[in-house]
Amino acid sequence: MKEFRHRAWKNKIGRHKVFPFEYLLPENLGDIQSAIMEAERKGIRIRAVGAGHSYSDVAMPDGMLLDMRHLNKLKICNKSKPEVAGNALVEVEAGISIHKLNRALDEKGLALINMGAIDNQTISGAIATGTHGGGRHLKALSGMVRSILLVAAEGKLYRIEPENGITKAEECSKNVQLIQDDEVFNSVLLSMGYSGIVHSYIIEVRPAYWLYENRTAISWDQLKHQLLDGSIFNDYAIKVNGKYVKKPLRSLFVVINPYAVKGVHTCMLARTFEVDKPNHRSLRDRSRNLLSQILGSIPLTYYLSLFIVNYLPFLVPASLDQSIRAVEDQTYIDKSYKVLFQGLEFIASQGHGAEFAYDMHQPEKFVEVIEAIFTTVNKLKEKLGVYPSSAPTLRFVKASEAYLAPEYQMDVCYVGNPALVKQKKAKLILNAYQDLNLKMGGKPHWGKITNRLDGQAELIEKWYPRLKQWKSVISRFNPNGTFYNAFAEKRGLTAEPGEAIQVSRYASSKV
Repeated sequence: MKEFRHRAWKNKIGRHKVFPFEYLLPENLGDIQSAIMEAERKGIRIRAVGAGHSYSDVAMPDGMLLDMRHLNKLKICNKSKPEVAGNALVEVEAGISIHKLNRALDEKGLALINMGAIDNQTISGAIATGTHGGGRHLKALSGMVRSILLVAAEGKLYRIEPENGITKAEECSKNVQLIQDDEVFNSVLLSMGYSGIVHSYIIEVRPAYWLYENRTAISWDQLKHQLLDGSIFNDYAIKVNGKYVKKPLRSLFVVINPYAVKGVHTCMLARTFEVDKPNHRSLRDRSRNLLSQILGSIPLTYYLSLFIVNYLPFLVPASLDQSIRAVEDQTYIDKSYKVLFQGLEFIASQGHGAEFAYDMHQPEKFVEVIEAIFTTVNKLKEKLGVYPSSAPTLRFVKASEAYLAPEYQMDVCYVGNPALVKQKKAKLILNAYQDLNLKMGGKPHWGKITNRLDGQAELIEKWYPRLKQWKSVISRFNPNGTFYNAFAEKRGLTAEPGEAIQVSRYASSKV
């Protein structure tokens, strides 16, 4: 197993940085087992990290760090179950990036059922923190998982599946304990790494498919009306192979300017539809708005935006308005993963934010939240001279059975609240967004900014009715607290009061 000596690790935006006690790069299952047993022998904690795309400190280690980059293999499974008829099962190691996974699947004529807006995350990091895409009939990435190979305390191996799992007992090797239990599966599935180190997942994928994306600019008044009466989810006529046909809406993504420009809050509404592979694609069909793609991918655009935000903030409202209108595009038709990928342009990679889940079937609530954001942004501007630099977003996600998913047993609308990392007063802006959403009853995405949750364990207990069962399951695989970190402690996710955490927190040097 490789080791980096005197190596720091930080998340993608540099918000969190740490010098771990040991920085290890496991290359196989045995390496993970050895590292866990070594951490237990030394009495220190251990955490696995991926690409560092979580904005929060959820991945931060207190002691030993496992960088999973070399565990990136994929194989097709021979298992078959009636509920995945027509689809396929693939086993993917925890360190594979979604970017690499998409292309490996495409070579085999397969594709992910859904994914988030970017693809640089590792599959394990995305699943463990609840990464979602969009689509009111589509689950988050964790909804594709059918089996988990977990390395827990003492280096013990467990294959964890729902009660009606895909694995027969005789298929498991002697050193792997098969657990087919809904409570265990729904706890470990979204456990932020606190149940142990995941080596691999078996996920359900589908035959490769094509998507059509349409982006239009509309006013908030129009969008609000469509949200409240539900017409935003109606079938929509799109032009395919020269003819207009009505297609069922697959997914929906909304961007909203929090500033009124000439009395109007401009919104961008992006819809996707599944289509057959077209016989012919025009030049316009083959890519999104070309000018916005070019400008969004060069550092100069970001630094110009940052200069405006920090030194000419009065230009922000009009700049946002122009940016939203610039991405308007009538058609983009491509393979599914290329359309689902919303673009990790340079300027987007310099952003971070908070995101909160609301009941999708109560549109008056998230409409109220958006209008409260308008008021908050205006107060920041008028009273403090602070101009939030980014536009709120809306995405819709189907309910999950994972106990700690914000969409647990509830179809949700996620309200995103982004900001540029290096904007002056960015922390103040994000704190204001968090305070507003927490007051309005939103449940935060674990991988986004969540610092205002520190010390508010009672809120988490209120949101998650199965938290007690989740903690009980986690303590089964993590009896000595080996896999916890400060994020878990500050949010009351560790063992119940009175249950001693025997492992010491080895003091790592943080910057």
